Amino acid sequence: MRLQALGRLAPAVFVLLIVSPGTVRACSCVSLSNGCKMALNPGDVVFLAKAISKVEVREFATDGDSKGIATGYAIHLTTTENFQGAAQPGQEIVVSTGQGNGDCGVPFIVGTSYLVHASTYNGQLTTNICAGTVPEVMVGGTLKELRALRDGGRVDDVFGTVAIAPDGVGFEDLAQTRPLSNVPVHVTGSSGATFSAMTDEHGAYSFASLPRDIYRFEQDLPPGLSTWQSTDAKPPTVEVDDKGGTGAGCQVDVFSRPDGQISGTVIDGNGQGVSGFVTIEPADPIEAQAAFRRGGLPGCEMDDGNFSLPHLAPGRYRLIFYAKIGNNINLRHPFYWPPANDVPNSTAIELGFGQHIDNVRIEVSATAIAR
Repeated sequence: MRLQALGRLAPAVFVLLIVSPGTVRACSCVSLSNGCKMALNPGDVVFLAKAISKVEVREFATDGDSKGIATGYAIHLTTTENFQGAAQPGQEIVVSTGQGNGDCGVPFIVGTSYLVHASTYNGQLTTNICAGTVPEVMVGGTLKELRALRDGGRVDDVFGTVAIAPDGVGFEDLAQTRPLSNVPVHVTGSSGATFSAMTDEHGAYSFASLPRDIYRFEQDLPPGLSTWQSTDAKPPTVEVDDKGGTGAGCQVDVFSRPDGQISGTVIDGNGQGVSGFVTIEPADPIEAQAAFRRGGLPGCEMDDGNFSLPHLAPGRYRLIFYAKIGNNINLRHPFYWPPANDVPNSTAIELGFGQHIDNVRIEVSATAIAR
């Protein structure tokens, strides 16, 4: 899905909230990255824990109206590991967060384990998506560094997690991340020297000590997987410069997707390419609704009729074409391919893991284009 280089283990951010009683009007996360050097922010409470319950918190208006207004959630968690300022393993801790609809709230899922970054506000522990709270499955590489910081040890020069990203694009979908084990990771310095590591069962890798240099980062993903950067001619780089001897602490996480792809051309009755927009949906109506709630699937706008839809998971799909009328895409009249018939879910494109289906030809009538 993406490759991200994060400058700090515990990202320093300002959370800009415009708050009135019972209402969060806006949210913005402003990153204050400090290169590769990372540290636990003073005053933060950092721990690993499993969410055991999620209780809606309601606040009553002060004007005499007895109608409750939902303001957020109290998340009850059982700690499994303490890194800074939290309860000891096995104890319960309560963290407040928002509802998630624009207020930066973390959509905790009961039964899921999280790395929680919290701070104290009005006597309560609070967290949000800007603080760095994420499901444990995303931070296999980070946990080793947190233990080193907690115990006063040296952090690694380069570390991270390699995983398969979830199908959805929502924050709540992150719990479906799947770590990848036995993936070779390589860093190559400006002198040509290459160092290699292998991910463990948690998708974690690390380079404990590297010579001072600027390194190009690459990984050998299993067949059928790739990242959005796979077509980029320049792999990402990190600069290792451990002046203090405490470890450079450069974090590079790799979140990949299945590399299935469908490509082809939309033509009219004369065989000419048609401009418009092509997207895709699961052939099963229930799966299609779930994909819509997660933010949809890839789409491609084209002027010459040629389209390509990359990074698709295996499944049964239908393509949807929207014609371009003038300078606008006509979203009122979708054209489905393969066309639906009287038997639901009977016609679809069968896509295997990592399979590329090319040269799909979708012919639309002049009437469909002009509607």
